[in-house]
Amino acid sequence: VPLNIELKMEVWDSPNSAGVVIDAIRCCKLALDRGLSGTIVGPSAYFMKSPPIQYSDEEARVRTEAFIAGQEEECPVSLPELESVEIEG
Repeated sequence: VPLNIELKMEVWDSPNSAGVVIDAIRCCKLALDRGLSGTIVGPSAYFMKSPPIQYSDEEARVRTEAFIAGQEEECPVSLPELESVEIEG
């Protein structure tokens, strides 16, 4: 399926962040090529500020390298159920 993505990033350290974003996109492409969907836990823990599962930097790096090498395909991840709350207004 053709996919067009437009991305704009405005941060103080954007020259440093560009490489991180490119690597995250590469991991997403690997997941798509492998037929995976959902959260890729290792790479999201390594590249993102608020991943669904937090690991130490070293553990996240190891999991990311394993994912890239095709040794770990961990999608989808089971997340805890969230409780819905009704707001009266």
